[in-house]
Amino acid sequence: MAQPAFIFRAHTSPVNCARFFGDDRLMVSGDQSGQLIIWNMLLKRPLVNFTGAHGGSILAVCGISDSTVISQGRDNKLHIWRLHAGEFYATFDIATTLAIDSMSFCKFSHIQHQGATWIAGLEQAGEGKAFLYNLATETKIVADVGRRSHTDAGAREDSPMCLKLVPVDGDGDALGLVVGYESTTLQLFAVNVSKDQHAAVLKSTQETAHSEPIMSIDYDSDGKTVYTCSADSKICRYAINSAGFQVAQEPGTVKHSGLAEIRCFSLPKLVAAAGWDYALHLFDTDLKPYREIRFHRAALTSVDVSTLAKGSAESISSEMAQARWNERPQWLVVASQDHRISLWNLQDIL
Repeated sequence: MAQPAFIFRAHTSPVNCARFFGDDRLMVSGDQSGQLIIWNMLLKRPLVNFTGAHGGSILAVCGISDSTVISQGRDNKLHIWRLHAGEFYATFDIATTLAIDSMSFCKFSHIQHQGATWIAGLEQAGEGKAFLYNLATETKIVADVGRRSHTDAGAREDSPMCLKLVPVDGDGDALGLVVGYESTTLQLFAVNVSKDQHAAVLKSTQETAHSEPIMSIDYDSDGKTVYTCSADSKICRYAINSAGFQVAQEPGTVKHSGLAEIRCFSLPKLVAAAGWDYALHLFDTDLKPYREIRFHRAALTSVDVSTLAKGSAESISSEMAQARWNERPQWLVVASQDHRISLWNLQDIL
């Protein structure tokens, strides 16, 4: 059985999410008890260990820069944190808190657009409302992403389960918002984010091959292919452009049902799915199975890949440590409900 390069063990509850940031020098993770940890990736030690960052489970985290961290909890709060991180210490406090509807477990998304960071989340899931928030200007746009599904019992509100901000080619005033629903339907909205008007326009609806609610959405580096995973055993992909979904392509499959998160990486070109079956499933971008990694003793929840950025070495005081940092391998990190986070050297598993 393959073995990780390192295991992070500071969490005392099932870990829900983990992301690299700050040119890989830092990692943020969150768990079901509301504990949030900022890790120094050179030392593999916590810089910040915040018990009770949320009044409940943390669903999603990310670092926008080496000084801004975002976390979403089941307490229906989206915290934007200020981080001042040194090599051996850090200060950490809340800059802003937004209301977000986390009852359906729908996680926030973020994207860089025209030099600004935009964040999207559910405003009111029951009413089909989502919001977009400009981190710099604190502008908030509310968009209608509701839809009705038709069942044997009649029409009902189709609950959004996940969403993803995507780039829209040829329109500098718009962002794409892909929403996955409980009914397994996928929809693309174009949201105008200009100062003059804020409107969400439904561009395309895509029926998927999924038989269970869509759990996660991601897209490739050129923004031309969208990937989804579900509580079933399928990974689906769709060609996409500014007009909407174009082609539903042949799905990939795993042996056991239940995929928590899908991630698409550009270097290397890799699609990774975190499985409820305790396995990390790796595919090429055409969804041909590449490798399955088993190490954890409970369901996987999150996966990320480092960037090998060099700039972060400048903040390391020791020349020897700088050299060691610049020679580091590319990492893949996996979070699990067994309370652990595993770190893998990509060169050892590809």
